Amino acid sequence: MSKIKPGSPLLFYISSLVIIGLLFISVSSLFEAQASQGDPFFFLRKQALWVGIGFLLFLISSVLNLEFFRKYSFYFYLFSIILLIAVLIPGLGVKVLGARRWFDLGPINIQPSEIFKLISVIFFSALFADPKQSTFKNLFLFLIPAFTLIVFEPNLSTAILIGAIVFSIYYLSGGPNFPLFLTFLIFFVLGIGLVIFSPYRLARFKTLLNQEENPNQNYHRQQIIISLASGGWSGKGIANSDQKYKFLPKISTDSILAIVGEETGFIGLSGLIFLFISLVVYLFKLAKVVIKPFEKLLVSGFACWLSYQALINFSAIVSLIPLTGIPFPFISYGGSSLLTLFIAAGLVRNIEKRHLSLLYSPNANLKKNRFNRHSPHSRH
Repeated sequence: MSKIKPGSPLLFYISSLVIIGLLFISVSSLFEAQASQGDPFFFLRKQALWVGIGFLLFLISSVLNLEFFRKYSFYFYLFSIILLIAVLIPGLGVKVLGARRWFDLGPINIQPSEIFKLISVIFFSALFADPKQSTFKNLFLFLIPAFTLIVFEPNLSTAILIGAIVFSIYYLSGGPNFPLFLTFLIFFVLGIGLVIFSPYRLARFKTLLNQEENPNQNYHRQQIIISLASGGWSGKGIANSDQKYKFLPKISTDSILAIVGEETGFIGLSGLIFLFISLVVYLFKLAKVVIKPFEKLLVSGFACWLSYQALINFSAIVSLIPLTGIPFPFISYGGSSLLTLFIAAGLVRNIEKRHLSLLYSPNANLKKNRFNRHSPHSRH
């Protein structure tokens, strides 16, 4: 009797999140789409198109040779840096609300910082997979240019997110702790300086800390809190949100978790968070049984990307940090973010296919291939 091959947990988790995202984009954006586009299903159809393209990219990246990505990762890095430079050039990058973050290509807009998220996971995983390259010099040398360019857009929240991802890949690679701490301290001080000397960023933090003193500036945050609070334990029911009628800002992108909380309550929102955490935990379990250092770091880097991005979005929703433009992975509306996530997921699926039997084998020694912080060379 032939042995039944296990299915793909990765595909299950991602498909579930995407379906949930489409559901809440459809019910949250009806009024906004009708008012702005004259078509209540405009945003749903557009997101469904992105999902279709993204799934195709997922299938393609799941069968490509990962050695190609490792070998040419530096050239991908250079290409992404060129895009980050180009988007800052007037006439090439589109300026919206004071920020120059997008290329307008007619029917689609491309955000280079989203592309760099993907490239950073690939490039730094390839770089730090070699113990000789896992150094403070390389961490600083290759991270600073991208960080600086993204800050100039300006997009500090995305720059911080990418920095956190790269720091994590460096740490998991077995790089020395002191340079990591020193680099983190430098970026932390730099981040505080960027907030203090930037009037609009400083205003956001003051509004967060003194919500009652700035009711007009804090209107959007108050509406998000009202949305979450009115959902109670079980919610008002799917499509029964009141806050979607022009009360919430960026309702299908930044604020979509507020709609989830209002319509499904604490129970529904907790279920979504549990599903997402299960995906991240699974990715780290998968990374433990992967043998090749590059692939191990690639899976872990993707897990860190998902974790930090979700944490930033959720923290903004519950008023722990100022509101940002960071979307919730696989749930929020948006093309650039979704497509890069699908490509990264496809690369991880590529790795998963070759390691599922080991992951579910009762004799698999998960500790054998764990990252060894004290001996980087043992990764090989």
